[in-house]
Amino acid sequence: MSNNKEILEFSDFIKLIVATFLPLAAFFIIDKAIFLSSRIFAIILVLFSVYIIWCFHLILRTKNSGIGSWFQMKTFGTDLIWSIIIFPLVFGAYLLMAFLTSKIWNENILLGNFSLNTNPILMVLAVGLFFPVAEEVVFRGALYGYLENKFSAEFSIVITSGAFAIVHPFEDWMKIFVLGMLLNLLYYKRKTLTVPATIHVMVNLLYLSIMYFYASRT
Repeated sequence: MSNNKEILEFSDFIKLIVATFLPLAAFFIIDKAIFLSSRIFAIILVLFSVYIIWCFHLILRTKNSGIGSWFQMKTFGTDLIWSIIIFPLVFGAYLLMAFLTSKIWNENILLGNFSLNTNPILMVLAVGLFFPVAEEVVFRGALYGYLENKFSAEFSIVITSGAFAIVHPFEDWMKIFVLGMLLNLLYYKRKTLTVPATIHVMVNLLYLSIMYFYASRT
């Protein structure tokens, strides 16, 4: 890769799986047993996102680094501006794919698979802020960085985008795969998580805003 020398090894992924298995298992068991409310689910999603990011930070600390190295803090301001400029193109592509997906699956483009019963503030924190950053750490920072260190950038972009899509609902695979491709290309271009993370957060926040506005008018 590049500028990011802190590439994870396969053993680091094993450590992460071990560190997250028990919390995930406990969550699924509790959810099946008592059917957690959407508010509790959102709170758990925030906590789990923070936990994932912290786990990666601890792993990177063993390499005399930290999660901040993946965000290239020295160029944070420039990368933030760059993200804002490129965002309309990414969001436009995402909306186009959302429209095509809605036609294929005959679903409402604005509501999709989200439950709007959740408190809007919790929804913003969970789906709009914390979880997209955690996803960028996992898929762009860790997985893409690992793959590109061993294979070509093109192969790594496609595989990471596919993995990113698979963890989402089946009906969303097409639009999420395209979003993943765009975020991977931006990461490849800028060599920092600041750009894909910022754009991912902005996509989720704007999409949530549109959904809540639409729901309030119907």
